Amino acid sequence: MMPFGLMRRELACEGYPIELRCPGSDVIMIETANYGRTDDKICDADPFQMENVQCYLPDAFKIMSQRCNNPPIVWW
Repeated sequence: MMPFGLMRRELACEGYPIELRCPGSDVIMIETANYGRTDDKICDADPFQMENVQCYLPDAFKIMSQRCNNPPIVWW
């Protein structure tokens, strides 16, 4: 079992990429992921997008885990 260190929550809104980075020999491990919208507060720059807040991608966790688990740096 791997020891867990710092756990962080990161949000990326459309058009604003983020960089996930771990210091030293630490690596990224995805615990949960959501692609879509579940409320009207996060990433609310476009009022038209707030009409549908019940959308999601069921495979988001699988996709993010495949792309991001274990490297020390990820651009998304």
